[in-house]
Amino acid sequence: MGQIEIRHERNLASVAPKDSTLYDGLPLTSLTAYSLFWLHQWQLRRSIEAVAVLNWRLFPKKFAMVGFPEYPDAFRTNRSLLQGQPKYRNLLSGAASKGFSLNERGMDIARELIQLLGVPSTDEGQALGIANQEQITTKSPRQPRSIEPEREMERIRASKLYEKWQSGVMADRDLIHVHALLGIFDHTPTKLRTKAIRDLERSAADLHDEDALKFLQDVRQSFPQALVGKHD
Repeated sequence: MGQIEIRHERNLASVAPKDSTLYDGLPLTSLTAYSLFWLHQWQLRRSIEAVAVLNWRLFPKKFAMVGFPEYPDAFRTNRSLLQGQPKYRNLLSGAASKGFSLNERGMDIARELIQLLGVPSTDEGQALGIANQEQITTKSPRQPRSIEPEREMERIRASKLYEKWQSGVMADRDLIHVHALLGIFDHTPTKLRTKAIRDLERSAADLHDEDALKFLQDVRQSFPQALVGKHD
């Protein structure tokens, strides 16, 4: 079967559980890193509620409420998020009030689990993502590569941020969609952030796509914080 998309947090209920024999011996923090990775790929907010639901859907043996398997155990997810913080396992950063994001070590753990578990799917076997080789093996979200302008423009127009821009409803809270558009994470350094948007601008210029160029210009003006790394 083909791939379908997760477009909203409500769609998380369609995610099928993984084979428990594959993850039974894995730490909760690693499983949570896998969930955070896919929430980012789907451009969803990485709130504790979203992580708890996805953990429960993917790994019910570990994250379902004891005695009530039809409900997620948010306490267990919260504990795994706390244990994943820099002073413990050092896989992620964030807080319940702002959401959570993987660091480079957490990304490595998530990529390893993609090789073991594959991508999430529905109960009918439809893939909910693509585990391409670049996604699994590269340690930086934007490594030098051969850029195909047509493909980049298709990606822009398929993004949630472009959809919001066309409707005139871009807002500060859409920073997460900027990250998804540029393929960056909270730990991505400034150099790679600026390269990511310049690559898109170059592709748009090569195709004389004035609409895409205007969109990217508005992204620069509306989200300057997205182009500056936190640790630079």
